[in-house]
Amino acid sequence: MITDIRVEKPRLQTPVSLILDDSSPGEPIYSEFVNEFAALVEETGIRGKFTVMPYTFPETLDQALKGNRPGHIRRLMEQISNQIAPNFDITPEILTHNPVVDLETGGFVYPSVAEHIWSQTQNAETLTPYIARALQILKHAGLEATGVTSPANFGKEVEKEYARAILQAQQQVNNRSLTWYFLHTDTQSRYLFPRLALVDKAQRQAVVSIVSGYGDYVIDPAIEDEPRTEKINHYADQYLTANGNQGRLAELYQADSYLIFHHHWWRMIKEDYLGFDILREVTGRLHRVFGEKIQWMKVSDIALYWAVSQCVEIKVKKEGANFYLQLRSLFPCKDFTVSFRVSGSSSELRIWKTSQELIRRQLQAPLKSNTWCMKHKRVYLCFDLDMETRIQISWP
Repeated sequence: MITDIRVEKPRLQTPVSLILDDSSPGEPIYSEFVNEFAALVEETGIRGKFTVMPYTFPETLDQALKGNRPGHIRRLMEQISNQIAPNFDITPEILTHNPVVDLETGGFVYPSVAEHIWSQTQNAETLTPYIARALQILKHAGLEATGVTSPANFGKEVEKEYARAILQAQQQVNNRSLTWYFLHTDTQSRYLFPRLALVDKAQRQAVVSIVSGYGDYVIDPAIEDEPRTEKINHYADQYLTANGNQGRLAELYQADSYLIFHHHWWRMIKEDYLGFDILREVTGRLHRVFGEKIQWMKVSDIALYWAVSQCVEIKVKKEGANFYLQLRSLFPCKDFTVSFRVSGSSSELRIWKTSQELIRRQLQAPLKSNTWCMKHKRVYLCFDLDMETRIQISWP
């Protein structure tokens, strides 16, 4: 008998993701920052989201590639594409992160108004072309955005319209039916997960809201004169103490939440790149404390897994001596992980996905695709989910 079916975290590991905001190729020191960040990504293997602003001032990013500084901008785009994008989703932070752009002229509206203020009185009809322009600029520059980052609280007061506009813009520009956005931060709740902002099962469409559990480190004036090492450890403790018992990420992990946090690029370079050293210490602690219990993921992969986990349909059927799980999903999903309770002996239990037998493992975590394990009369199995999947469970 099979009962109590649950969707688990991917591979039985807690997802971890870093959101990097405000990154703009128009800033003079940006090249140095990209060099440092690319090295950090290679060194630590971190994953997440990386903003690239569509406007570099005074022109758009794709215009800059054709203007007076094409070599400089092209080198930056190649470095981001080759060294950062494999681990990080690229998104616009809408068009400018500040003044609203007149889409007809390409200039700024007059009188000037900030994008996040303007957005609060808009609807999907007016937001869609604005978001689409940001996606188009990045695409023309060789970077396809999987989601959107909100500058400040862009779209908060009209969030349903905002989510619909993001989906419509992604469909128009990138032919995406699943997308996501980063708008909300919650530094207090213990139980913190992404949120399904919009779903249309008939059309196989979904938009996921990604929520950050913590942001930039909070400056403590009391330690400003302390040695650099003391500062690094002190600020890293805000995220995770060396023993793993305290800090915001420890709190989220203990509550079985996702570990998603964000940082602004300009905070990372202050005080001779103090933020980089803090982040390096935090990632090291995450590795040392949690090891294989966590999994660094791109934000788009988290959005996909969450959308699938919230919408998947699972039915149990019995045919003769065998049980079958029939799964129907809106989207294919790698490393999909489920569990269920079984009655009776499990010593001879065998599991197949279609014609491929899944391999039994003794360790509970992490699982790999096409493997399963047993703990306390629960079966945990990991496999690549198709839109229609059939799992066979047999007792010889």
